[in-house]
Amino acid sequence: MKGNGQAVAHGAASILNAFATGKGGAIGVDLWTWARVSLKDGEGETSGFVSSNPQESSKLAIRVVEKVLEHYGYERKLHGEVVTSSNIPTAVGLKSSSAAANAVALATASALDREPNDDVLVEIGVEASLECGVSLTGAYDDSFASWHGGAVLTDNDRRKVEKVLKVPEDIRIIILVPPRQTLTGSLDRRRFVPIKRISELAYDEARNGHVWDALTLNGLAFSAVLGEDPRPAISAIEAGALGAGLSGKGPAVVAAVEEKVAKKVRQAFEKFDGRIIETEPNYSRACVET
Repeated sequence: MKGNGQAVAHGAASILNAFATGKGGAIGVDLWTWARVSLKDGEGETSGFVSSNPQESSKLAIRVVEKVLEHYGYERKLHGEVVTSSNIPTAVGLKSSSAAANAVALATASALDREPNDDVLVEIGVEASLECGVSLTGAYDDSFASWHGGAVLTDNDRRKVEKVLKVPEDIRIIILVPPRQTLTGSLDRRRFVPIKRISELAYDEARNGHVWDALTLNGLAFSAVLGEDPRPAISAIEAGALGAGLSGKGPAVVAAVEEKVAKKVRQAFEKFDGRIIETEPNYSRACVET
C-alpha cells in the first residue's frame, strides 16, 4: 500500500437524459475534478473536504472511498481522508458527481497501489451515487463519458454501453450556467413518463449519427417537463449552433458549435442570466497523478 493517491476525472454534458427510458447519452467535456486520498491503518471514519467549495458536501466522496476499500478487502482495516477540488459547477447538470466519484475511486485504488479496473471502479461510483441520492438512474452514461472521454450511448438500468458515438474533435462546447441549482434527489422519475416516446425518438436519432439533433430534441422535451426556459437553446441554434439543449436536469444549457460561430453563440447566451463557460469535448481518460 502506498497510502496516498491522486487522480483526475473530467466532467460531461448530456446528449440524452435517461430519466424517461433508462437509456441515456453523454459527451465528455474539458472540465475537471481532482481528488487526493490518504489512507491510514486501522478502523476509523473516513473524512472528506471539498477544497474548491468548503460548504459542499463530501458525502459522495467518502462513500466512494469506503466502497473501494470494501471491494479490495480493507473494510475496517483502513480509513483515511479524501480531498477534492473541481472547476465543474455543482447541481447544474454538468456531471460533477460522476466526475467526483470517478476521481475519488481512482485515487483510492492508487493509494492502495492496485491496478485500476475501469469497469469495477465506474460501477462503484454509480452505486455510491445511487446510495447517496445524487442520481436517479446511477448515471452510467455520465460516469462512462467522464471516465473514458468521448461520447457514448448507454442503457443505464442494465449498465451497458450500447454505442460509442463519433463526434468531431474540432467543435467547441459553450455552456450557459444560470445562477441556481437543481438537486437530483428532489426529482421523481414518474414525472418524465409523458415524454418517454420523445426520448426514444431522440435516442434513435443519436444511434443513427444525428447526435446534435438528439441533444436538441432531448433538451426541449426535458425543459418542458422541468419548467426550464427553452429560449437559450433556441437562441443558440438561431446563432448557428449544431445543437443545443438542457444538460441533465439542468439548469445548464449546452451548445455544440463550430469554431466559426462560437462568438455568435456566446453573444446569444449573453442575453440570458448566468455565466458562460466555453470549453471543448474531452477525449482523455481519468488518470492517476504522480
